[in-house]
Amino acid sequence: MYQQMIGNLYIHIPFCLRKCPYCDFFSIPYDKEMEGRYCSALMHELTLRKDAICPLNTIYIGGGTPTVFEAGTIARLIEFINSNFGIENGAEITLEANPSSVSDEKLRLLRDCGVNRISIGIQSFDDMELKALGRLHNSTEAAAAIDIIRKYFGNFSIDLIYGVEGQGVEGWLRSVRTALSFSPLHISAYELTPEPATPFGRRVVEGDVSLPVEDDIAAMYDGAALAFARAGLCHYEISNFAVDGFQCRHNQNYWRRGLYIGIGAGAHSHLTCTYNNTVRSSNSADIAKYLNAIENNTLPTDETTVIDERQRLKETIFLGLRTAQGISAAEADVDCSELQPFIEHGLADLDGGRFKLTRKGFLVSNQIIGRLIAKI
Repeated sequence: MYQQMIGNLYIHIPFCLRKCPYCDFFSIPYDKEMEGRYCSALMHELTLRKDAICPLNTIYIGGGTPTVFEAGTIARLIEFINSNFGIENGAEITLEANPSSVSDEKLRLLRDCGVNRISIGIQSFDDMELKALGRLHNSTEAAAAIDIIRKYFGNFSIDLIYGVEGQGVEGWLRSVRTALSFSPLHISAYELTPEPATPFGRRVVEGDVSLPVEDDIAAMYDGAALAFARAGLCHYEISNFAVDGFQCRHNQNYWRRGLYIGIGAGAHSHLTCTYNNTVRSSNSADIAKYLNAIENNTLPTDETTVIDERQRLKETIFLGLRTAQGISAAEADVDCSELQPFIEHGLADLDGGRFKLTRKGFLVSNQIIGRLIAKI
């Protein structure tokens, strides 16, 4: 198997104080006794994958809630990575956090060990909306957590969610304005999606949840995008806005179909397998199976898919059209005549051979992407 060295690393820490009812990411209840064992397993997995890792340009520690771990555990992991593989000067090292698991001392120690970007899951500054989302914090605690982050990190991102039960357009825009009052360099704004396998998704199917109507969802998205633009944040991906130069480099690598290694239970990787093809693989999302495999010197691979040319084209369209850069129509093998209806309806632009969705187009991106992919 042809192996290309990779400088982008994702680390999955699946532990949470409590799982949110809308979340479909792999996560399990935090167990303090498991913390050291899991950290050792992560380092062991890195050792098993050592031939694929070069000095790292981005590290993204996600979950779950990574900040349920002690700062010393995160520091131990980063020190191991730097000692054994190297971390480039200027590398982006992101850590996801929740207000319920941060403190002044923890954030100071995280900064000192090399973390230089925090992504904080606020979701809303409205207490009723936070309750509907099943969050552990309230709006006062959210603001206090951001104030602590600002003491130690200039580069931080705030996550928000719109389309929440009982949420109106003006209520959402109040959260947007509150988030902007902290002068973040990055904001992610996600529409609440009722995933079928989650408690929230099941409630939607059973008719127990009344979500905002489509016109209000569109107004929320459009209003937020305008507010972010006025505050100097560029709209660089469907759900992501940043001061220019502070776009999340790790996530940009995903959207460009870049290579990355994912370690930890439930983590995904995108690797080379031949000179022409890549492979996407996932680790077991069963903590016992993951730990057993690693402790027996075996990679915990659960699923592997070879990405052939047809799938590569689909991914290029699906991922590229999420971004403001769009796709090269030629590289994506798209006939420009097929793009004309979207352009005529103000959903997209074709500029210098690049097909890009407008803000209006982002609202119906799934339909546009689906129509283009169906022709491959």
